[in-house]
Amino acid sequence: MALSIACLCCSVSVSAKKDKQPPVADSAVADIAIAAQQEEIVYFPSTYADARLDGEWNIDNVNGQKVTGEERPQITFDLAQGRMYGNNGCNTINSSIITDKGNKLQFSKVISTLKYCANAPFEYIINNTIDQVRSYRISRFGHESYLDLFNDRGHLVMVLRKHNMDFLNGAWRVTAINGEANSNEGIQFVFDLPEKKVHGNAGCNIVNGEIAIDPDVANSVQFSNIASTRMMCPDIATETAVLVALEETEKAFAKSDDTVTFVNHAGKPVLQLIRIDPRSFSDGE
Repeated sequence: MALSIACLCCSVSVSAKKDKQPPVADSAVADIAIAAQQEEIVYFPSTYADARLDGEWNIDNVNGQKVTGEERPQITFDLAQGRMYGNNGCNTINSSIITDKGNKLQFSKVISTLKYCANAPFEYIINNTIDQVRSYRISRFGHESYLDLFNDRGHLVMVLRKHNMDFLNGAWRVTAINGEANSNEGIQFVFDLPEKKVHGNAGCNIVNGEIAIDPDVANSVQFSNIASTRMMCPDIATETAVLVALEETEKAFAKSDDTVTFVNHAGKPVLQLIRIDPRSFSDGE
């Protein structure tokens, strides 16, 4: 069942925060101009919607109250379809979104399922707060983006968080294990963040597993339910080290677009990887 909740007419102004630049020499003007262009808002094709809104956002806090729990409430903006959908901790919610010049945003025809949940402490406050939203601000810190939502008085009423760990998507080769260089170029993995899956080869055996991201931890990435085939391998020690390193991984840091380091809970590097052409990826099958 679905129930029409409200028609939200939210006028939203978008502002891209720009750092003040000190005086620079003429030779640096071109570089500064390029940087300024990169800071400007990019609009989704054929709309006036800020493209940074697109995708899934976890609800971090509402009216100053920290949102907790394993099943974290979230909101997803689907700009291509002009829709917002998500979960308030119990029921599914969705609505149309209308954008216009001046970075305006409206939520209309908001609907919700009517499932009863005995333990959904944030359901009511999330529904009520969505109705108050009139403007937003997006900021980025490392691999996390934050979406601040304000009411008509300019008071912060909700904060959303996006992990931005999508840089892991694609095919990678392991270049170091626990700080030691790895010469086995067959140790390769493909990470699929949208599907939360990992697939690859640990040097001999094929590996599959799941990816999880802790919404309360910066740079979080964890691997679970790792399973592998059981062929006899000449260098089983290296393969075992790779599998243990995956299980110990708590965070990932991108040193560049083509290199990434996985670290454990103590911050010690357990795996270093380099991006490879997906056409050259081989899991040994």
